[in-house]
Amino acid sequence: MIAVVSVIVIVASFLLRSGGSDGDGSTDHAVDVPTGTTTTPTAQPAALPRAPRSGATTPGDTSTDLPPGFPGEGLTLPPLAPPPGLAGKGGSVGLPKIHVKLEVFSAQPIGIVGWQVPTNPDTPTGVSRGVGTRWSKTIIAYGRPDYARLFFGAGPSGTPVTCVITVNGKVTERRSTDGPYGRTMCQG
Repeated sequence: MIAVVSVIVIVASFLLRSGGSDGDGSTDHAVDVPTGTTTTPTAQPAALPRAPRSGATTPGDTSTDLPPGFPGEGLTLPPLAPPPGLAGKGGSVGLPKIHVKLEVFSAQPIGIVGWQVPTNPDTPTGVSRGVGTRWSKTIIAYGRPDYARLFFGAGPSGTPVTCVITVNGKVTERRSTDGPYGRTMCQG
């Protein structure tokens, strides 16, 4: 019983406060304006122009079946302004090509050579097997130094295996293995 009375009181207070209409409940309130002050009425947004419906029978009839304030058929919009930003011509910037030559050689046959050139878009890594006593590869790299790495090792005889990395014609790394099954890495 108390719940029913509470609901009736809440509904009645809501209806009395909003004036009992389907409006938004807003009312005009009088504001005291000091003497000598002028006020300007607030501008109301203009309604969008509507084009006449096709098949209108009464001259000058511009009504549509659309709700009020909804743009009608044939509505013309202002042209789009250019987007904000910097005016001018574009350009393209890229990193320069770096010519890298990888070499590995020994007096005895070399089993496996592994290599990495991380900034080469086509073949950034690889392994070469059964290369004999000499192996080389020329490849393009981009970016900052430390363009390439070579991985290799010596056989049971301990015959040194040597690597050389040349970047744009300048030797940046030279190393050799030491002893039987010696392993090393070149980076340049």
